[in-house]
Amino acid sequence: MSKLLVALIAASFATVAGAQAGATKQEKQGTVQSVTQEAAKSTTAQGEAADVAKAKQEKGTAKALPDKAAKQAATESTTKAQAEGGASAQSQAADVAKAKSEKGTPKAAKPDLKDPAVQKSMQKAATQ
Repeated sequence: MSKLLVALIAASFATVAGAQAGATKQEKQGTVQSVTQEAAKSTTAQGEAADVAKAKQEKGTAKALPDKAAKQAATESTTKAQAEGGASAQSQAADVAKAKSEKGTPKAAKPDLKDPAVQKSMQKAATQ
């Protein structure tokens, strides 16, 4: 039984030590090379040439909203949808009026905790 326990402890120690060893030198080199190649693609002339070709290709395409009338129609429909989905002006006015009416109301007075009578009443409340 004790040999089994020693074997289990040794196995768990070996597993933890192996997991903490980290990457090998070859794995690190492979990671560095792949990152370097990706960075080179995005910053070299090849990457810039691809971006220029894409921009030239998109240059002649029509815009989503080509003229002023289409832009106005889109803006109008969006505004109408927001007005229907959002709070109405009447409800907003009611909320403002309610907030203004509650603005001057006094808050409840805080008890003076240094007062012996207050301390005694608090003790009674705590023991009940």
